[in-house]
Amino acid sequence: MSRSITKVVQIRRFQGEDTEAVRKLITGIMDGEFREEKAALSLGDLENLEASYGNFGEAFFVAEDGRKIVGTVAVKREDDRIALIRRIFVAPDYRMKQIGLRLLDRAIGFCKEVGYRELIFKTTSRMSAAIELVKKRGFQSRAKVPLGPVELLKFSLSLEG
Repeated sequence: MSRSITKVVQIRRFQGEDTEAVRKLITGIMDGEFREEKAALSLGDLENLEASYGNFGEAFFVAEDGRKIVGTVAVKREDDRIALIRRIFVAPDYRMKQIGLRLLDRAIGFCKEVGYRELIFKTTSRMSAAIELVKKRGFQSRAKVPLGPVELLKFSLSLEG
């Protein structure tokens, strides 16, 4: 694939008709690359994305190439000050093309518009691409918790100042 793919891929808000494609993308990546994490992390939000991310201060964004969903990121409200960044996934064929950064930038922009002061991202030590992605945008490591063969990691980003 050419580098011009990022010009074709659009970042937009999730729509109801995206549900099956989003589920297929995320569960496919989890099944193929992160089996141990899938057992430890809940995928319950995928059952009803509109309800899971439809409240004030919440959003689910997709990266779309034509009519194909190739990436995701979600914002979940923790409280008036804090939002959780969740579900950063990019299809294997679309990685290394800045799509993950564009998705994360859209989520951060949304959080600034809403007025959040801090963003939290939780992941596991095996999800190295997601870790590198959030670090590129200034997220700082805040906690590490052993969970069997992996560690749960927590990162935060201050939106103040």
